[in-house]
Amino acid sequence: MSDENCAKEWPIPPIGSPCWIEVMSENPPKLKEFYSALFPSWEFKPGTKDHPESEVAMFEFQQPKGLSGGIVKLPEGCKRSEHPQGVGFTIYCYVTDLEATEKQVHELGGTTVLGKTKEGNHGWFMNFKDPEGNRFAAYTMAK
Repeated sequence: MSDENCAKEWPIPPIGSPCWIEVMSENPPKLKEFYSALFPSWEFKPGTKDHPESEVAMFEFQQPKGLSGGIVKLPEGCKRSEHPQGVGFTIYCYVTDLEATEKQVHELGGTTVLGKTKEGNHGWFMNFKDPEGNRFAAYTMAK
């Protein structure tokens, strides 16, 4: 499928809805290995002529349909921030077991930056960094 056809088939979401998640990377194919192992439900798409995987490893989520993202190569000369919890938005990915997720994050080369934290009476979350320092989080419902 060409990039032009992809744009024509993309369902335009309501204003203000999340429509793209961008993870900055020095090596998109390598970081793709981390996320595809940690979250197998992320459906990675093959690169295209205009967007080769060496520049952006694009993915979609099974649910909610329409939300997608990509691991995007940092521009030449661009430096990562030294903020202890990473930079940018924090995307929370639903998991059923925070401790098992934390163990897997560490096995795959990531780190914990915020331990298990209670979110009201609803659930628990933890914040992590991937092997390149991008912040993300995992969330589970209270049991």
